Amino acid sequence: MDSFSKFTQSVSSNWTPFADKVGRSLTQYKQLASEKLTSTATVTPLPPDYLSLEQRFLAIHQAHQSLGKLAQKTYLPPHTAYDMQRLQKQFSTLTTKISQQGSTSHAQAEASLEAAENTTYEHLLGRAALDVSEDVGLEEPLGAGLFKFASIEEKVGDARVVLGRAVDRGFVQPLDDMGKGGVALAMSARKQVAAARLELDAAKSAMLAATKNVDEARQQVEAAEDRFVTAIEEATRLMEALVASPETLRHLAELVSAQLAFHKECAALLGDLAPELDEILTTQEALYRAK
Repeated sequence: MDSFSKFTQSVSSNWTPFADKVGRSLTQYKQLASEKLTSTATVTPLPPDYLSLEQRFLAIHQAHQSLGKLAQKTYLPPHTAYDMQRLQKQFSTLTTKISQQGSTSHAQAEASLEAAENTTYEHLLGRAALDVSEDVGLEEPLGAGLFKFASIEEKVGDARVVLGRAVDRGFVQPLDDMGKGGVALAMSARKQVAAARLELDAAKSAMLAATKNVDEARQQVEAAEDRFVTAIEEATRLMEALVASPETLRHLAELVSAQLAFHKECAALLGDLAPELDEILTTQEALYRAK
């Protein structure tokens, strides 16, 4: 009998908060429906400062999403096998097999990972040029030029791999982490504000319609007002944390730094290649005219 009594008490204690939550949700849905279907429903306005902050927050949130996706598409496209999470998973699986079998070195595992990455357009273009140079013959001006071009394109491809890693590490992943952290909390807090506002307006409507127990209805309005104010304060705190944070600008600077390093290296590599190709071209033109 005691066990049954404890069980019923446990069910009762667990049911109460669940029932309260369901009751609040139904109240919110009824209020929302009333606002949608009638033009006379009570609607408590949100503070202007809150609305202004919310617009700034949403603009930054949109910037995170659009810039992060665009950077990922630009610098970590699927055809380049830059999918770092998949590569890291493959690398982890490979190293696990290595440790179990003891037949392959760690360096070989890293080489396998790098080989998976080295499929940029520059790598592919360089390898195609190398194949053609061998068919043409390295003793021919065109073959020699293609060979030099292939070796430089391979290095440019390596630089692009480094760029992709840097962009992923310094820009894409940090923005994604912010989205899953502070931004997600702020978005959830905004939903709480909307829910608290619906509860408050539902309580106000109930008080206006009350013919008895008016004091109880007034107390419910006051409690709903307190929850509404608390929800606004929490959402404001979380949104201000993102709006005032220098982290987005810091990650943008990381992106620019990675781009600058890449373009500097490409300029140096291609700057060395261009005069060599010009020299080969001049030689071939002279031979062509001499015929």
